[in-house]
Amino acid sequence: MGTVLITGVTGFLGSALARELCKTHRIIGLKRHASDLFRIADIEHNIKLYDADRVSLETLFQEHSIEFIIHTATDYGTHGAVTKVLDANVLYPLSLLSLSISSGITAFINTDTFYTPNYGALQYYSLSKRQFLEWAKQLSDGVPVINFKTGVLFGPMDNRDKFTPSMIRRLLTSEAEIDLTPGDQKRNFIYVEEAARIYRLVLEQINNIPPGFNEFNVGSSETHAIRDYIEWLHRLTQSRSYLKFGALPYRVNEIMAPDADISQLQLLGWKPKVTLEEALIRTIDYEKKST
Repeated sequence: MGTVLITGVTGFLGSALARELCKTHRIIGLKRHASDLFRIADIEHNIKLYDADRVSLETLFQEHSIEFIIHTATDYGTHGAVTKVLDANVLYPLSLLSLSISSGITAFINTDTFYTPNYGALQYYSLSKRQFLEWAKQLSDGVPVINFKTGVLFGPMDNRDKFTPSMIRRLLTSEAEIDLTPGDQKRNFIYVEEAARIYRLVLEQINNIPPGFNEFNVGSSETHAIRDYIEWLHRLTQSRSYLKFGALPYRVNEIMAPDADISQLQLLGWKPKVTLEEALIRTIDYEKKST
C-alpha cells in the first residue's frame, strides 16, 4: 500500500480520487485552510490532511515516503488577480514537481484541460495550465510525468455553478425558456467516479508506462454534441422548459471537436462501468435532494 499525495483533495475531482484510492493506498490530502470538507466527510478519517497554506511542501516529503503525486488543485481565474492564477497553476505545481523529482517519487500525475489558451471563457486558466505543462515536459527526464487532459467532468457534489449541475437545476424548476448556443460543439463527458477509476488504473499500470512525459485523454469512449446532452437532461428531468438553441452565440474561439481519443487508456485495460445515462440519473437525483 503506497502513499499518494493529492492536491485539492476537498475539490470535486480530488475528493472522488481520495474516495477511490483510500481503498488501496495511504492518502495525504492538501487543502486550503478555509476549505469546506463536506465532500470528504465520510472518508476524512482515512486521509492525512494538511493545509497547503500553512505547511511547507518540504515538510510533507520529510515526514512521509510519498510514492505518487496527483495534482488536481487549480485556480480558474474567474476571481482575483492574474498573479493568483500563476501562483496556483504554475509556480505551486512546479515547486511540487521539483521536490518530487529530488525525492525520487514513482510518478507525478498532472490534471490538465482540453481548453486552449485562446478559448473565450478561460484564457488565463488555460494559458497557465499550458505554461506549467511546458515546464513539466522539460523536467520529466528524472521522473515519469503523466498529463491527464480531462473531458467535461460531472457528477454529484460538483460546484453548483458548473455547466451540468446548473443546467439540471434550471430544468428541474422548469424555467420557462433557456437561451442556448446552437449546441453543435462536441464534448467528452466523463462521470467523476469513472475518472477516479482511470487515475487508479494508471497507478496500477505504472510499470507499463514508459519513463518521461506521457499524456492521456481522460473521458468516455465517445463525444456528444452539447445539444444532444442538454436534450438528454431535459428528458431525464421531465422538464417543461423550452430550449432556445441558437439564442446565444458561440464563445470566442469555441472548441467544436476536442481530441477524445482514449485508445491509450484502453490499451491499459480501461473499460467503463457506468453508462452515461446512469451517471446522469445519479447526478439528477443528487441535485433533486440538494435543492
